[in-house]
Amino acid sequence: MKRFRPLLALLALDVSGAALAQEDPSAPTSTSGFLRSGTTLRFCLDQQNPIWRFEQDLALAVARSLGRKAEFYVHRQPLPDLDTAPQPLDRLELLRLFAHHCDIYPGLVGSTTPAFDYPADEQMYATRPYLRASYLFVSRDPKVKTLADLPRTAPLSMERNGLPAYLMYATRRGQFTDRPVNTAARLVQDLVKGQARAGIVFAPQLYGRQKDLAKVGLSATPVTTLPNMTWYVIYGLRRDRPSLRTQLDSALARLIQRGEVQKLLVKHGLNRPGITVAGVSDRRPTSESMNDR
Repeated sequence: MKRFRPLLALLALDVSGAALAQEDPSAPTSTSGFLRSGTTLRFCLDQQNPIWRFEQDLALAVARSLGRKAEFYVHRQPLPDLDTAPQPLDRLELLRLFAHHCDIYPGLVGSTTPAFDYPADEQMYATRPYLRASYLFVSRDPKVKTLADLPRTAPLSMERNGLPAYLMYATRRGQFTDRPVNTAARLVQDLVKGQARAGIVFAPQLYGRQKDLAKVGLSATPVTTLPNMTWYVIYGLRRDRPSLRTQLDSALARLIQRGEVQKLLVKHGLNRPGITVAGVSDRRPTSESMNDR
């Protein structure tokens, strides 16, 4: 089955165990740097993620819950314009970040089913999920609230290389008129400005840029008629840090149970259709490459 790549963090490259074993951990290009010690947790901060401020506040709360201090390494700065696509975060880059710059990478997106790509394998651990995020059908027409309501001849805006476009081309070719754009930022802007009448966009991409949809004449509804439209949001960390993953899982569960994650969604205007706090019973799917339960 074809693996679909997550929207906010794509993990594309394999790194063999033999190659890792031959590296000098002190070299800046190594993927197996020395483990850091101390009471500080360092989080990578990807400012190309539209909800990075939420991720930063959650990281502070997680660190406090563990009696530790959070520090941040800004991995990527915001993109310069609407039509510049973010570079995929490949596995080699991620491992080098873990080796030299940060303990934890927040905001990674992983499938809710084991049949699709999920960032947990021999080189990386994934924590328990803390959010569920869905693709949304966004419309300017009050009579067209869902994808099923969209007339077959009506244009539908989507990211050209995104999962919704792939699924629509594969399952509904000839049943819709597509209006592809190159980036989520451009898609959101076109919807907000009225240059697009309907589109499918990932909820964090939408609400990270436009929180008050009614103000700009839009409505949004999670897509339920296509597969794999809802994804988990998780932390990634080095594979050789199982005790840290256990601590993070416990901290995230506590914050979920206490309503702290929900409060942060409210604070950042993200308590909208398509973004919900993961349930305490939600678990990451078993890795396709090995059993990491």
